[in-house]
Amino acid sequence: MTDQNPSEELLKRLENLPAAEPRSKLEPLRDYILRWRRQGRSYRRIQRILHEHCKMDVAYETLRRFVQRRENPRTAESAAVETAAPMATVSTASNDRYAEARERMRKFKAEPVPVREPVKPLFEYDPDKPLTIDRRIKN
Repeated sequence: MTDQNPSEELLKRLENLPAAEPRSKLEPLRDYILRWRRQGRSYRRIQRILHEHCKMDVAYETLRRFVQRRENPRTAESAAVETAAPMATVSTASNDRYAEARERMRKFKAEPVPVREPVKPLFEYDPDKPLTIDRRIKN
């Protein structure tokens, strides 16, 4: 029969594992990138800054996803880390706005579509009548 409890030696080895390396080359610049986005800089502008000043080539979509995932964390663990950052309040507020917008759209779609009267064309062409200019002004 095998023992289900890990040995003390195994636990010590697990505690001494080296820290995980960042999964993204942008991770060391995370604070700067998120601050630039909060200041209103576009992804293209940030992309140029990284290229010119950091000698780092980053695809537009990679940068966009990096920012999106850090502004709106999906897991409770990353949400707890983000709670201390000012971005967490922005994310919550924007999520509320999105929920309100979705609710308004749902109500709008549920409303009946109004029936419009057909519009009389301004000009009707009749091949049997000669073309003339009507110089009278109609009110």
